[in-house]
Amino acid sequence: MLKETILSRSVRVICAGGLALGMTMASAQEIQRVEITGSSLKRVDSETALPVQVLSKAEITRTGATSTQELLNSVSALSSAGGTNNATGAGSSTYGLSSISLRGLGDERTLVLVNGRRLAAFAGGGGAAVNVNVIPLAAIERVEVLKDGASGVYGSDAVAGVVNFILSKSFEGIEVGAGYGTPTEDGGGQNNKFTITAGFGNLAEKNYSAVISASVENEKALYGSERDFAKNGVRPPYFVNGATGHGNIEGGIDLSKPYPNERIPGFGNSPGTGYGNPLAAAGKCADINMFKNPTNSTKNAPYCTFDSAPFVGLIPKRELKNLTGNFTLKLNDDHQLFADALYSESTVTQRFQGSPLRRSFLETDAEFQKQGVQPSLLLFPSNPVYQSIAVPYLQSLGGAAAALIGQPLAITSRVFDFGPRTSLDKAKQSRFVVGAKGTVMGQDYEVALTKNVSKLNGSVPDGYFSQVKYAKIINDPANNWNPWAAGAVQTGALATKLQEAKYTGDTLNAKSESTLFDGKIAGDLPTLAGITGQYAVGAQFRDEKYKTTPSAALESGDIAGLGGSVPPVDRSRKIKSVFGEANFPILKTLDVGAAVRFDDYNDVGNSTNYKANVRWQPVKSVLVRASAGSGFRAPTLTDLWQPQTTGTSAAFDDPATGQTDLQVNALSGGNPGLRPEESRQKSIGLVLSPINNLTVGFDWFHVKVTDILATPSAQEVVSRFRAGDPAYKNLVTLDGNDIDRIITTLNNTGSADVKGLDVFAQYRLNTSVGRFDIALNGTYMDQYDQTSPGGALSKKVGKLVDADGAPVLGADDGGVVLRWKHALSTTWTQGPWAVTFTQNFTKRYEAGNDIEGNRTFIPSSALYDLNVNWKAWRSLVINAGVRNLFNKEPAIFVPVSNQFQNGYDVTQYDPRGRFVYVSANYTFK
Repeated sequence: MLKETILSRSVRVICAGGLALGMTMASAQEIQRVEITGSSLKRVDSETALPVQVLSKAEITRTGATSTQELLNSVSALSSAGGTNNATGAGSSTYGLSSISLRGLGDERTLVLVNGRRLAAFAGGGGAAVNVNVIPLAAIERVEVLKDGASGVYGSDAVAGVVNFILSKSFEGIEVGAGYGTPTEDGGGQNNKFTITAGFGNLAEKNYSAVISASVENEKALYGSERDFAKNGVRPPYFVNGATGHGNIEGGIDLSKPYPNERIPGFGNSPGTGYGNPLAAAGKCADINMFKNPTNSTKNAPYCTFDSAPFVGLIPKRELKNLTGNFTLKLNDDHQLFADALYSESTVTQRFQGSPLRRSFLETDAEFQKQGVQPSLLLFPSNPVYQSIAVPYLQSLGGAAAALIGQPLAITSRVFDFGPRTSLDKAKQSRFVVGAKGTVMGQDYEVALTKNVSKLNGSVPDGYFSQVKYAKIINDPANNWNPWAAGAVQTGALATKLQEAKYTGDTLNAKSESTLFDGKIAGDLPTLAGITGQYAVGAQFRDEKYKTTPSAALESGDIAGLGGSVPPVDRSRKIKSVFGEANFPILKTLDVGAAVRFDDYNDVGNSTNYKANVRWQPVKSVLVRASAGSGFRAPTLTDLWQPQTTGTSAAFDDPATGQTDLQVNALSGGNPGLRPEESRQKSIGLVLSPINNLTVGFDWFHVKVTDILATPSAQEVVSRFRAGDPAYKNLVTLDGNDIDRIITTLNNTGSADVKGLDVFAQYRLNTSVGRFDIALNGTYMDQYDQTSPGGALSKKVGKLVDADGAPVLGADDGGVVLRWKHALSTTWTQGPWAVTFTQNFTKRYEAGNDIEGNRTFIPSSALYDLNVNWKAWRSLVINAGVRNLFNKEPAIFVPVSNQFQNGYDVTQYDPRGRFVYVSANYTFK
């Protein structure tokens, strides 16, 4: 007879960290064989040989999370380092991606499953990362987090572990729900949702079951101007927002000479090396929405800088619509047909400051040379403001500045003429699975066909413009451009003419497809010497396709603020895999297991990887477990085939010259010569139940990855180059001693050695006034050492910078590897009431150095959440709560990454502050 592959309630509690608790509860009910994430074998055991944390639906509800990514922030093994959150999209082309990273090893090494099978990689996300926010929070029955590398079972991208979302599969009736949440401070950040779930049939009684769920979620945008801690980017001595300002004189242009030799000697390639700004000298930077930079340029000229802080989105506007379904048809006692479906539409709108323009940005735009347009914004001597403003100012500087009089001047601009930049990214995710499972000759089988598609449509409805069209209009002497006009906005006929340069339309259309056929057989092995082992063998065939279609405007690199030319990619690959797994109960108290997997990629070769584990339970209250395994990660299709192009770099600081927030020409793209990563993992765990109703566990882990695939950030390249790292010697081109050009192409960039300890505890106390459940899940990171190709070592735990103040490797991507992180909760339950109080704790870490070179630290932080759940009557459940109960504000944060937000770490703090929410669910049966 077919054994259902479900998690009984007892096993769910056990895997969450309650060995003794699970044993007590299971005595009243039959324990079925179940399949746990991390293995293809079905077991009746409690704690498995591999560490798995489970979040139940009740626990999910009690977090008050408003998105799937926010939910996972409570899992201590997940790190902000290596993941992407929605806020990062303000200023970076993430297209609405929200991804997760186990152990800080990166979203590309963290496998995300739904109902035990893959989702397609996010279109536009690099070919590996999964957008977790398309997984509907309301439909999640539980989340299983395997905190151990599982390449031997699941494939090459499970180096760091697996996060498996199990959607609702069993329900009869109709349930409707609605919820609303809002910060207690003024501004945006409100969230509302509506859900409906319908369940039909009963597999045991009617031989079929179907569960369909639909939901809609909406979140309002929150801006820097709406939070005191984020609305000001000028907070010395911590940081000064040095974004490209308006009206700064870069230097003179001799139009009688051909490009690129027309720059008059002394030309400043960055605002900090130019001839300054007349309004800065007059103390009037505020007239053009700027502020006077605290230090003069290298020519001792005052200049204006832009503070983008109040314009930046802290939380984007987000809409999510989705539909899920799970269907099972029982043919007879031995065979079932099953299917599941997921369809999701996500829309993310980002809005932030207008684009900057200066010569170095325009030089990467090939349209200027094609059309013969000067790649600078020019102020001509015939212009009235040249004579009335520029000439007196240059005379006051004297020397080389005064010698420029009579020549056209190149001027920087912060373009406000088109309003704030607005991006609109629509992502659609669909997944359909059909399959059969059952029992043949006493052996369990399962076969399935999975079709995954992720589609992206990126667009810009406002705030963007063609650089070459804009420059043509500005550089027409008849138009008399005034770079020092009030508000930095042109008026009259010129303002009308500039609108001809405005661009609205698509940016990137992308499609990621994955077709997977998998089959496996599992059962008991013949008994030998009184030992009956279990086995599972299977095969998979996966066909992956990845295609990006940039709009003509995006591919040209001519649209300001989109980061330069983006070429198309259209590639595919086929992967064939076979795997086997076995477990042997050598003794009544001792199990040993092993798994092996062979993957054959048609483009990068093949690899064989293993997993071995031991589970020893000498007495009922003690469990010892250990595992060791190998893994590899193949380069993604975009890693290999993204064409290399020159664009504008992310902002960086130059430690040699002291210049900050520089942006220069940067060569970026893929690399067809990449090698696969290789990894080794091992873990040892101890689970104890010293008294009834108490379980504590410790799992030590060690992961080592070699030949890491990574794109070095602009800051990393410059810092390592200035530090003399030979691996970066040829990645920087200087103009004198100023950075002129960098190379940031993808490469195999060294190794990482990661060690740490997961800790969990659970205690239950029954009293006359109710039941108390106390749970702790924490992770201590002992080591995260990453080595550059040149051998330079970055010790990344608890810090974003090395001893010399240079960012640790990978820090520019955002996020920190925390030394310690935990969630500690207490739940009181009495009748229809359940009240949960949770502490979310993060250990102190080192941020970037301040502008005086002093070290800065973010202190340890404890935020508290409160949740109240009331079963008002049989069919109505009301849930209410507060996140960040005491409205604790963030410590001042000095970033080393290219985050546009100011004043706080976007990867660690929710800028909404105190957030109150309420929801109600009503069931019709």
